[in-house]
Amino acid sequence: MTSVYQVSHFFNNLANLKEIAALEQTSFANPWSCESLSAEILNPLNLTSIISSKSATRPEILGYSLTRIISPEAELLRVAVKPEGRKQGAATKILAELLQKLIPLQVEKVYLEVSEKNLPAIALYRKAGFSNLSYRPNYYDNGTIGALIFETVISTYI
Repeated sequence: MTSVYQVSHFFNNLANLKEIAALEQTSFANPWSCESLSAEILNPLNLTSIISSKSATRPEILGYSLTRIISPEAELLRVAVKPEGRKQGAATKILAELLQKLIPLQVEKVYLEVSEKNLPAIALYRKAGFSNLSYRPNYYDNGTIGALIFETVISTYI
């Protein structure tokens, strides 16, 4: 059975905070607290994107992203997808729809940082058209893991 995904985007809406916080806790080695997530979601510069699986019974939140927009730039702060949505196209879909959503918001470039050890995320970002801009040594895990800085130009998605 093929899953159908739906992506929604919103500003200043805590309706999905509980699900986002639970997913945050299971997705990251150093998760943000519920308070930090709430503060970011309520930040007027933040765009939250949610991906849901539409089933016959009820939609289920599979993932989210948090993006801070300071036009003409944006920074992708968080992307997380439940294990059952991984390698099923959910992360690709949320990222693609997010980039399309940023076009009318006058964003020209999107930046992100990722652990050099997070090979699935690196592959996802490269597949989505991001390129490696720079490297920050000793950035994660108490200075033991470097961070790759990626960027993409939104005009390539028009």
